[in-house]
Amino acid sequence: MRALRNPLLIIVVVSAVIGVSTLTRGHEWGDDFASYIMQGQSILNGNVAEFVERNTFTIFKSSFQIGPVAYPWGYPLILTPALLIKGVHPLTLKLPGLFFFAGFLICLYLITKNRLTQTKSLLLVALFAFNPTLIKFLDYILSDIPFLFFVFLGLLFIADFNPKQRAGKYIVAGAIIFFAFFIRTTGIILLASYLAYQAIRFYREREERRFIFINSVLTAGSFGLLWLVSSLVFPDGQGSYLEQLKGLTPAIFKDNIRLYFFLLGTFFGDNPVWIYVYYALVVFFVIGALTRRESDQHLLIFFALYLVAMIFWPERQGMRFIFPLLPIFVYFAFHGMDVVINRLPEKSRPYGTGIIFVSWLAIIGIFAFNSSAGAYANLKDNRKINGPFDPYSSDVYNYIRAETPPDSVIVFYKPRAMRLFTDRDTLMSAECEKLPLGDYVVISKKAENSQIPPDQIDECGLPLKSVFENQRFIIYQLPN
Repeated sequence: MRALRNPLLIIVVVSAVIGVSTLTRGHEWGDDFASYIMQGQSILNGNVAEFVERNTFTIFKSSFQIGPVAYPWGYPLILTPALLIKGVHPLTLKLPGLFFFAGFLICLYLITKNRLTQTKSLLLVALFAFNPTLIKFLDYILSDIPFLFFVFLGLLFIADFNPKQRAGKYIVAGAIIFFAFFIRTTGIILLASYLAYQAIRFYREREERRFIFINSVLTAGSFGLLWLVSSLVFPDGQGSYLEQLKGLTPAIFKDNIRLYFFLLGTFFGDNPVWIYVYYALVVFFVIGALTRRESDQHLLIFFALYLVAMIFWPERQGMRFIFPLLPIFVYFAFHGMDVVINRLPEKSRPYGTGIIFVSWLAIIGIFAFNSSAGAYANLKDNRKINGPFDPYSSDVYNYIRAETPPDSVIVFYKPRAMRLFTDRDTLMSAECEKLPLGDYVVISKKAENSQIPPDQIDECGLPLKSVFENQRFIIYQLPN
């Protein structure tokens, strides 16, 4: 009964129920998930070097680079228990995301509970617990939610640092920051933020300089030691990220500034009404950030460094790239609202507080309703099987496994997914010149990019022989 009186627990549990109900038995096309799964399989099978070798072929023989040779190994390692128990089973592989999302909500509450009133902290947590975009994202086998958890666990530790605390806390903090980096390379921004924050403290707090220096060394040393161990155990494939940086141009940089400014606002929804809500929150965010620039300096440093990194990164992946920024943005907006309310005449303050409270409650209600409606529709649809797990895709995989030699090379617009399900080396080709690199070409009748359109394949002038066709795909064989 005591648990029922814990509002945080209720929010987390209800969010988890909605999240579980949202999970499908398939996955959207987009094959980052396939790379994570294959990396997890390679850990279990003890052939991580082979994975890197084969994925190098896929990444660099394709028409353009679709990702790194290897993602950081943290998330694949998280997937290994699910792979060991159920294999490539979508529902099971999505469960870790649910647990990490619950952990993120708890960390968010712990960070804010002494910086906001309990009611406001719970409102902030509920805003993210029921947000339709985040709930829907639980249906993806991707690293973003576990990364979100470790980022906020790291920020929680940084926020509560005291120069004279025991050394163990700083060693643990270094480990947490490492795990964020071990899951996504951008986790290094958390370490940079911590060191920048400590450098400022070192400059200002002269009496504590010795403790600040020692503790910073302990945290960075803990991170460095774990990085060294992981480098000895797992092959490096993240260096291929640098190849993608070559795509940065002044035009992309300029567009990214505009993109990420407006992308923050899509957290609330696509309806034009939400854009005005977002504009108001930007004003409150600026006021809150200026007011709390000393008290929450570490959060502002992380926010700024992370946003700059995203602006300089040429690849765009939508809102998932800025998940760690959203809670910080709303948190400072909360403080900005408090500042404005406190500037009102004393008699008007209760009304201002009431309007703000009801407004946030209404937004949370809309979020919860939309997320619940999506979950209900999913259950009613029997957790539909979609994307690369649907029957039409399975027919293609079955044909390739049964009718093609093991050393065949397949050309397909989602090459990592094809290799996951067929164990055939695969590349992606958007031009005719690369088709002869393969032995078979699989064309999706629905895909509009990253492949030659179905009605233009004959224009390549190659002696293609159709060997399989269903409602979604055509398989062509290229002569030896």
